[in-house]
Amino acid sequence: MQAFLKNISLRELRLLLLGLGTVITAAAIVGLVAPNVKALRAANNEVAVLEEAAQDGTELEQQLQGQQATIEELRYQLYGDMASLPSKQVEAYIIGRLQRVSWSNNVELVSVEPAIGDRVQMFQEMLFNVQLVGQYSDLYHWLRDAREDLGYVVVKEYALRRQDNVDDQPRLFADLSLASYRAAE
Repeated sequence: MQAFLKNISLRELRLLLLGLGTVITAAAIVGLVAPNVKALRAANNEVAVLEEAAQDGTELEQQLQGQQATIEELRYQLYGDMASLPSKQVEAYIIGRLQRVSWSNNVELVSVEPAIGDRVQMFQEMLFNVQLVGQYSDLYHWLRDAREDLGYVVVKEYALRRQDNVDDQPRLFADLSLASYRAAE
């Protein structure tokens, strides 16, 4: 090694030491700084992903609230105001609503007989045998208002017959069977 140093000029020694220092410095940068730069880039990417997820989370929350409102609207269309009633109170509620609809449409509610119907898939059918007296147009409006007021109500049977002999606006006797459906308990 001493022979090598004696044969080398001062200028070559300086260049050799400078090259060796450059290699050591480059190795230190690659070994120590490069992993930190990679970690910093990965952290920045994670922050960007989290910020995007936070924005999506806000949008997702808004979408969930919109879907919940849609579900409540559909539940109201299906069950009317009786969506939140226990099944034991549903009969009284429906009879009261039928009476209210009858009064508002000038129809006489003669009788209402509740009955338990069939189970249809996951729903329990509740039948109401209803007898009404009124003019044809009043009975028509009664049916429309009963549907709007009670939610999804199906007329399973419907029979009309004249109650009087007036030719112009006869009073009709309607005998019908209404079915309401609730999720089986």
